[in-house]
Amino acid sequence: MYRVNEIFYTLQGEGAHSGIPAVFVRFSGCNLKCPWCDTEFADYTEMSAEQIVKEMLCSYDTPNERRKMCVLTGGEPSLQVDKELIDALHTAGFYICIETNGTRPLPDGIDWITCSPKAGEPPEALNHAVDRLALKKVNEVKVVFTGTYDPEVWRKKLEAEHWMLQPLRYNGEWLLMSGIDDFEIDSNDNLDDTVRYILAHPFWRLSVQLHKIAGLR
Repeated sequence: MYRVNEIFYTLQGEGAHSGIPAVFVRFSGCNLKCPWCDTEFADYTEMSAEQIVKEMLCSYDTPNERRKMCVLTGGEPSLQVDKELIDALHTAGFYICIETNGTRPLPDGIDWITCSPKAGEPPEALNHAVDRLALKKVNEVKVVFTGTYDPEVWRKKLEAEHWMLQPLRYNGEWLLMSGIDDFEIDSNDNLDDTVRYILAHPFWRLSVQLHKIAGLR
């Protein structure tokens, strides 16, 4: 049985697949606690692989499409996703994407791996987060840009086809980051800083939260 927070059909709002329709399966639980996390994933319903696939197919508006995309997310989906679920999703015709913090190994068979590495919270330092990466090669790396450290540190540890930099969006809160003093970020300034960084480091691409701009889930 898997602990599932929610299943819903929407557009992928971030990264290289931005704008593509997908069924999202949000799993409950995470092994990190990041200060900027805006996702509610604590609640859950226990479901079998068969039940998950059935609800996914019901939520998909066009079940006869040749390529049905799903996104396994969380929380941290690697805490639960296994070969049984991967096989069930492929049998149902899904192209499987996963969004992971990269700290745990993944089962074989996932079609697209997005690693969004995180530093967690104090007292863990950023270098500890880099050292504990369990993945070496992924399809996409998506880094939250805070301006407090150089995201090039992840490029030294991961091999990927796409490198996405995403500005930090905040709700007027004070943020606690590993190894630095308290600071406050203005979201507009952060976006400008992210754009400036990418212009100076064109290996990266800008990723914005399209779903929030469009008012989607």
